Amino acid sequence: MSIQKKRVKAKTVAIVGGGCAGWSLAARVDQLSANRVTLYLKEEPHTSHNWGFWQMPWLSEALSRKRAKWNSWQIITDEGIVTHRSINHAYCSISSDDWFDWCQQRFHSAATTTEVIKLPVTNTDKNILITSDHKKKYDSIYDSRPPMADKNILLQHFKGLEIKTSIPVFNSKVAVLMDFRVSQKNGIHFMYVLGYDAYTALVESTFFSTSPHREEVYDEAITDYLSRIYNVTSFEIIKSEKGIIPMGEVRPKDQNPFLYSIGSNAGAIRPSSGYAFSFIQKQIMQFLDRQTKPTTPHKKHDLMMDHIFLEVLKSHPEKAQRLFFKLARALDGDSFARFLSGEANIKDYFLVINSMPKWLFINQAVRVIIEKWKRIAKWA
Repeated sequence: MSIQKKRVKAKTVAIVGGGCAGWSLAARVDQLSANRVTLYLKEEPHTSHNWGFWQMPWLSEALSRKRAKWNSWQIITDEGIVTHRSINHAYCSISSDDWFDWCQQRFHSAATTTEVIKLPVTNTDKNILITSDHKKKYDSIYDSRPPMADKNILLQHFKGLEIKTSIPVFNSKVAVLMDFRVSQKNGIHFMYVLGYDAYTALVESTFFSTSPHREEVYDEAITDYLSRIYNVTSFEIIKSEKGIIPMGEVRPKDQNPFLYSIGSNAGAIRPSSGYAFSFIQKQIMQFLDRQTKPTTPHKKHDLMMDHIFLEVLKSHPEKAQRLFFKLARALDGDSFARFLSGEANIKDYFLVINSMPKWLFINQAVRVIIEKWKRIAKWA
């Protein structure tokens, strides 16, 4: 008597997009319980970026590949300077090149069979197309393409220069997360400075506004800032980077039900602050541990607080640096890092809420709730 073995279908998975989320998931293909994983990329040059994050439990792999870390950081306004310090939650930076190199090595050395398919970018289609044929070919498709954003939401847009000076001017012990001692005529504006050593730093001009600016606006702001604050009038540009991050609700690039959105396409970016790298890693770790569909890594009350805060900034941009100063002054280093990393406790929330102007935020909260109910009524 022979026993016929049941044939098990090989599971095939596709990952679409070769940005932070796509490659971060590709590095962990052995956790997808798949026999074959295919990564689809656009055939275009990669632009190097610096990603900042606070040391958290889900970032151990990134910590071992960080470029630098700072146990102290500052928020600077015309009103004063707030300096935070944390041993448990150092502020770190990592190069996208270093992270992608690690992800690629993990992907290509995985026990799972892997392949990379590069698709040409044409003038008429700059996005990777996903068709119904892909659904027939793959059991699961993870879509990490950039999301769609509503019009007129705030954008965080920036340009940064990694520079080298001939004189020692930068503090490699303290990161400057926000320095508002710059012109505010083109929107909420601050400088972000990471000193790698006394001569080398990333200096980034960052704006919150509804549209990006011409490139010379960022360049002129950086040049003026270095001259006024550091007395630096000449420097060598090692490399530059730029980006635009939506600060509000986003929608998946493609609404097809057979796609699993990941990364920014699944709301991984924190609306009020960004920090996409940290939240993308958190999101991927969560759904791999639970073996469930990827979801936002943010708590509902964090998103609601962000929504209200952003509406306040949009309605009262002139109050921005005062609000960030009060927020930073109300917290210590550990609580500040926890709050911006989505790990705040009850005490942290109390300190944050207590630091904000009550009537300004209550008034905006009421408006947010009314608008939400209007949308619900419209859909009903």
